[in-house]
Amino acid sequence: MSLIIALSKSNKAVIGGDKRSITFLGSCALLEQELYSGDIQTDQDLLKRARELGASLQVADEREKVWQRGDILVGEVTEIAPSKERRRRIYLVPGAYMMADIDGQEAKVIGQGKVACMIIGNRISQVLAGQEIKNRSGRVDEQAIDDIMAKVSSSTPSVSPEHLILTTEVMHPDPSAAVREAFLEDCRKSKWKLCDPQ
Repeated sequence: MSLIIALSKSNKAVIGGDKRSITFLGSCALLEQELYSGDIQTDQDLLKRARELGASLQVADEREKVWQRGDILVGEVTEIAPSKERRRRIYLVPGAYMMADIDGQEAKVIGQGKVACMIIGNRISQVLAGQEIKNRSGRVDEQAIDDIMAKVSSSTPSVSPEHLILTTEVMHPDPSAAVREAFLEDCRKSKWKLCDPQ
């Protein structure tokens, strides 16, 4: 996981996501703990600490974590291990959002609403982004998301310097139904089993 910031307002939706993926080649729980708790703050520190612990990892900045399907904005962070694959996905339009967890082939809605600002990511990226939003007294817009993504990336190597921001102002007659249908379509296409349907 890294960082996605999603904003659903009554007349606009904005989503920003970084592009970093870190693959641990073999288990190194201590390195992961230090990375995601904020003990490691730069790319150079991450590589140095990996060498000290004899850990192997690959760092790339090519993963597209936010995209647009029609008029709906979508973001996803993933956690992939040899024995499991977990995703947290968010769908949003002006006036509505829906968040779901996909664990293997099982999907579950974990949140939905109308207007909100949400942060998805690892522990340290969520803390840093949350503090930046608090510093702005909760006033978030497209420029603020851009600034927050850049600031967080300078404080943790779990977030890439590059990020993508998408927006839409397309209004839907029933925004909640629009995001739900997008999620259900993904369930059908990916053969995810919907648990606890709401």
